[in-house]
Amino acid sequence: MIFFFLTLVACGFLGYRFKDKFLAGTVNGQPIFRFQLSSRLYSQYGRQVLEDLVVEKLVRQEARKNNVSISRSELDEAITQIEKSLGQGTDLNSILALQGIKRQDFENQVRIQILVKKLLEPQIEITDDEVKKYLEENKSFLTATGEAERLSEAQGKLKDQKMSEKLNSWISDLVQKAKVLRFVQ
Repeated sequence: MIFFFLTLVACGFLGYRFKDKFLAGTVNGQPIFRFQLSSRLYSQYGRQVLEDLVVEKLVRQEARKNNVSISRSELDEAITQIEKSLGQGTDLNSILALQGIKRQDFENQVRIQILVKKLLEPQIEITDDEVKKYLEENKSFLTATGEAERLSEAQGKLKDQKMSEKLNSWISDLVQKAKVLRFVQ
């Protein structure tokens, strides 16, 4: 009887101590179990998250195959640029916390973006005629004031545009060439 009581107390203590392993939350004392949360997330977002993971894995494999890597300083520089683009007084960590994104997950997303850029940038060519045409058609959208700055801004915008166009076909090509087995429906 004492053994049964001690076992019950131990189970109660362990259940309380590790409740986050079983419960996602409670509402007015009613439990929301972790398996309910996982089931809902899986049914609503499982396929998309799987596709994102497939693409990330393919990008990393392609980078490794092409001996493309990222240093910590490159990652830090890219994150610094993102922080600057947020404006003064805006804290990146606060924004990530509000969106429920862990810093490490954010850094992994930035790593993937840098890898993609390094892999695709050598394939992007911009002609002088394209820059000239872009400048004529988009004068009102450019923010630079000097001629050299406008030229540089136009080249940057064209590069971004071509990278975006190339990215979709490149990823589709990687997925088609890869042997991907999906067990999530």
